[in-house]
Amino acid sequence: MGIKLKYLFFDHYWWVLPAVLISVICGMILAGFKEFGLFLSIIGTLLSLIYFLHRQRLEEIRLFREIFAECNARYDKLNEKLNVMMEGPTDEPLDREQLKTLMDYFNLSGEEYLYYRQGFLFPEVWRAWHKGMLYFLENPRIATVWREEKKGDSYYGLPL
Repeated sequence: MGIKLKYLFFDHYWWVLPAVLISVICGMILAGFKEFGLFLSIIGTLLSLIYFLHRQRLEEIRLFREIFAECNARYDKLNEKLNVMMEGPTDEPLDREQLKTLMDYFNLSGEEYLYYRQGFLFPEVWRAWHKGMLYFLENPRIATVWREEKKGDSYYGLPL
């Protein structure tokens, strides 16, 4: 719920805070408030808050782009090997190199989930990556390795 609330707030702060500012001003006028210095302080505080939130949002977008680029680059290195596993015979065990590739992929997936839970990945990006993870689990050999790995309570609680 916290992730949804965060993105809901960042999607709407640009009009919520000015609405609060206008409400405060109207309330002060209706109450007959005459202290101009306090009035300016309240306006300055709200404008500073809007500026701070805007800067915060820009920093989070920069961080998202870094995480997104790094995760995609790491996935690109694994993608071909993962597809070979998907196309391989399901009745043969995975070899040592394939298991190493899967561990790298599971670690990447766990990190992506952690970034998502911490609010650094947009929910729509996480949903797309999660669908990709579920695709690979359709392969019985990969699913078997995942079930064994999951017993160790690794991967930051990644739900697949």
